[in-house]
Amino acid sequence: MLINKYNTSIIGHRGAAGLAFENTISSISKALELGITCVEIDVWQIATGELIVFHDAYLDRLTESTGSTDSLTYEQLSTIRLKNGEYIPTLESVIEFVKQHKIRVIVEVKHEKAIMATYELLNNALNYSDFIIGSFFHTSIMELKIEHPLVQTAIMFESVPVGLSDYLNLVNPDYVVVSNETFNEYLVNTIINQSRCLIFYTVNSIHEMKAVKHTKPYGIITNYPNLFI
Repeated sequence: MLINKYNTSIIGHRGAAGLAFENTISSISKALELGITCVEIDVWQIATGELIVFHDAYLDRLTESTGSTDSLTYEQLSTIRLKNGEYIPTLESVIEFVKQHKIRVIVEVKHEKAIMATYELLNNALNYSDFIIGSFFHTSIMELKIEHPLVQTAIMFESVPVGLSDYLNLVNPDYVVVSNETFNEYLVNTIINQSRCLIFYTVNSIHEMKAVKHTKPYGIITNYPNLFI
């Protein structure tokens, strides 16, 4: 990961989503051009079982098609173009790219039922040190960690939960990824005191960076990594 003058790791959001079309090889390539060595991507599992790199539950915002992402078949996938003209990439193709270029990935799994399949694909191709599996579905992340203790896991929050210390001990993530808009000292101190890695999303301005840098986070996820290098 790129460590900069803010003394924190800079992680490209969906590649470098503010500079190239999100969750594409082009976006990851843009992050790579900037010297970024870790990117966050999103994964869905479609109806025929394949894993694709795509953020939304519905196709409308990012493609010219409509419908739910997880209802797609592999045959349909080959007919759909993103609004920048590219195809929706499979996770397998992205893994090949990041492996070739030695880019670490944080993979946010968008549906709890896809977490184990995502783990299996990543584990078959990459070393444990090269990927982190995260989700807002914390039970599935907890179960993955119990079954595979060496895998690096993350949970995402957009709140300050009650009883956070006990909760983190139960779920046992290596990384806690929190919104830069909804955090307080209690949340930060609890994460740090348990020796877990704190990451903020989505930090897209110098002002936002200044608001979180006092917490000395492990990293920040940003659409605009060029602002912080």
